[in-house]
Amino acid sequence: MKTLDTTHVGQIYYIDKIFGANQSKLREMGFITDKKITLVSSDGENAIVKIDHSRIALSAQFLKQIFVKNERSAEQVVGLSTLQVGQTGIVRLVDAAGEIKRRLMDMGITRGTSIYVQKLAPLGDPIELHLRGYALSLRKMDAEKIKVVLEKPY
Repeated sequence: MKTLDTTHVGQIYYIDKIFGANQSKLREMGFITDKKITLVSSDGENAIVKIDHSRIALSAQFLKQIFVKNERSAEQVVGLSTLQVGQTGIVRLVDAAGEIKRRLMDMGITRGTSIYVQKLAPLGDPIELHLRGYALSLRKMDAEKIKVVLEKPY
């Protein structure tokens, strides 16, 4: 595996994994698995990377925590309601519109967020989730609108 600090300027890579203490901070900035990333410039200690349509300056400390690969993996996107108790998913998309989408995003359910399925009600609805340091209960109908990729344990 190669880290972002060892990549070539101008080459397109895809994020494979992020390790280290700043993992959640990097995810909040949009550094998520299979996201396209390009090293724009580097002086050895600092670098500018392009992710989506944004350019972000990062120190070498951050670059060493981002592992990249040359091609995108084939990941399976599923509804959050299909996860079992004890599984964790990374949000890829909130497939809703208007007020429902705004409400879900206001609760902290945004792209790149890690969501852990804590428990299910006896009849399976609602689902208790753990994200961003708090617990949240959602109806299965709303949870189905949240598309996630199953996070593999490392």
